[in-house]
Amino acid sequence: MARLALEAEQDGKPSPVLDHSPPSAPFTREMAHRVLQLHRSCDRTRCARKAAAWDLLVELGNVVPRPANGSM
Repeated sequence: MARLALEAEQDGKPSPVLDHSPPSAPFTREMAHRVLQLHRSCDRTRCARKAAAWDLLVELGNVVPRPANGSM
């Protein structure tokens, strides 16, 4: 994680490891996938960055949410 934070800093970008704010620009599919990896332990309802990545991947069909209990 430290390496990823350093690489982002060197590229002039905010650390994806620590930044939980909503993205300032839309994610690409690849960026969204990486955000989900980095924010694996975050709760989607509390981490705006993970929520944005999740929403994009669901919209693109890369992630299929499982149905809620009793909805099948």
